[in-house]
Amino acid sequence: MVSVNKSKCIGCGSCVSACSGVFEIKDGKAQVKAGADTKKPCVKEAKNICPVDAIS
Repeated sequence: MVSVNKSKCIGCGSCVSACSGVFEIKDGKAQVKAGADTKKPCVKEAKNICPVDAIS
């Protein structure tokens, strides 16, 4: 399961740029879209490019 640590997230949107089918920005923070396929290869890329390591 993929999750975003809201206290770490700075809302930069890099995860959305890397994997818009899975991540979205809501209320200034990233979150996993409801029903998203979190097994997509782009999820790993989003984890790797997050500047504050908020995705786990």
